[in-house]
Amino acid sequence: MGSGSVMKTVKGVEIRPFVVGDIERVHEIETAVYPTPWSTRVFQDELSAPGRTYLVGESDGRVIGFGGLMVISDEAHITTVAVDPDARGAGVGKCLMLRLAEAAIDMGGSSLTLEVRVSNEAARRLYGRFGMAPVGLRKRYYGDEDALIMWVHDIDGEDYRERLDELWGEL
Repeated sequence: MGSGSVMKTVKGVEIRPFVVGDIERVHEIETAVYPTPWSTRVFQDELSAPGRTYLVGESDGRVIGFGGLMVISDEAHITTVAVDPDARGAGVGKCLMLRLAEAAIDMGGSSLTLEVRVSNEAARRLYGRFGMAPVGLRKRYYGDEDALIMWVHDIDGEDYRERLDELWGEL
């Protein structure tokens, strides 16, 4: 994944690598979406950390979503996914998840995990489309709310590739 290359265009949304120049806009989305947002410093640190992939979704030159991935050994962890509230429902989150899942496979991942607010039913449904199933709970993970831990295994297999291809076909 070249740092300046566009990865995919879907419905007028380009998915590309997250660069330092995106931090201010990403932080605006982060602040609008999460009660306890990451600081700009956390994003700076994440962008330079080994084993990480961060992407943004851009429409008409404006970042409207972002997502991140950390891979350690063969386990891939989605660190964050957020879409501007004004851009929800257009498939941006799904497109980011697809590229993150593909990146996880490219980086040697065989399983994919994340945490999601128990109350975030829309995100839970989306992650379920990626084969992710609840496996546990992290009490007060978000301070004010528990997190559901979701996993999917064998993402490096043919069945999972077919699932991703089907999801791409829906966009």
